[in-house]
Amino acid sequence: MTKDEFAAAVTANEKKLYIAALSVVRNTEDARDAVASAVALAWERLDSLRDKTKFDGWLLQITYNEAKKMRRHGKEFVSLSDIEDSFSYGIDDGSVEFFDLLSSARLDSKSRQIIILRFFYGYDLNQTAEMLGLPLSTVKTKYYRALDKFRKLPGIT
Repeated sequence: MTKDEFAAAVTANEKKLYIAALSVVRNTEDARDAVASAVALAWERLDSLRDKTKFDGWLLQITYNEAKKMRRHGKEFVSLSDIEDSFSYGIDDGSVEFFDLLSSARLDSKSRQIIILRFFYGYDLNQTAEMLGLPLSTVKTKYYRALDKFRKLPGIT
């Protein structure tokens, strides 16, 4: 993957990565830092990516790991309205609602990744399983349990 291809792939995924990081750290500054750190780390480790078709999942995993590091050093939670006001990526209302659902459902990391890859990136469950290196049955179980958690949230019909 060339530098230009890498930059184009990162640019295409930037908003999604930001939402993913934000769902972990719940702080806009830390989410931005996590994405920036993940992109830098991905560039350094680009030679470890064996299959370019798995780039999105690979970068998402790096972003999650960086966001978890940020969360360990933790800042206080910022309210959703503060988050909406400070979006610099021009994320639409649907993305904010999606972030709110992810936060409210309290999904484990793998379930969150599966949901993001399915609904934000549009991958099917087979592709998601392959990207995450998980058995399809595990992905399906986590996916349907996550959907069930979403259904049980107040205000969801």
